[in-house]
Amino acid sequence: MDASPQPEALQEFWKQQVDAWKHSGLSGAKFCEANQLVYHRFVYWRQKFSAGSTRSVPSVSSGGFVAVSYANDDDAILSVSLPNGLVIRGIRAGNISVVRQLLDAFR
Repeated sequence: MDASPQPEALQEFWKQQVDAWKHSGLSGAKFCEANQLVYHRFVYWRQKFSAGSTRSVPSVSSGGFVAVSYANDDDAILSVSLPNGLVIRGIRAGNISVVRQLLDAFR
């Protein structure tokens, strides 16, 4: 017999915990400590509930991939500006592999 709670009961339990935390005035870590909750589970459910309430608000991310279309023009020169301020200029079709090595080095 499986002793694990049903998904609906688990979701309801964490919804109650997150609501109680919002009214507690405590940090998430302090709330979890006071209520014998596993902090990373609390954070998971807190994010899950907050994501559902803000679906219409676009989020801004500071990383990831961007779709790029390539025009086969040898005279075209591109540049890449990274969030840390580094700018790589002079990117052409012939030096893409060098640019990739540079980007990998700054990960």
